[in-house]
Amino acid sequence: MQPRKKHVPSEGTPSAPREVTSQALLDQDGQLVIHHEQRRYVLRRTKSGKLILTA
Repeated sequence: MQPRKKHVPSEGTPSAPREVTSQALLDQDGQLVIHHEQRRYVLRRTKSGKLILTA
């Protein structure tokens, strides 16, 4: 197994991806609608606590 290559950000980009909790994204209703390239996606929390993204 080969070691992973370390991501080296280019100048002007953050050194780590932005992090946010699912609770902050989904609020009380447990859903978030995402519009991406003229498509609508729904990120939702299941009853068992998993996350599902559907188009």
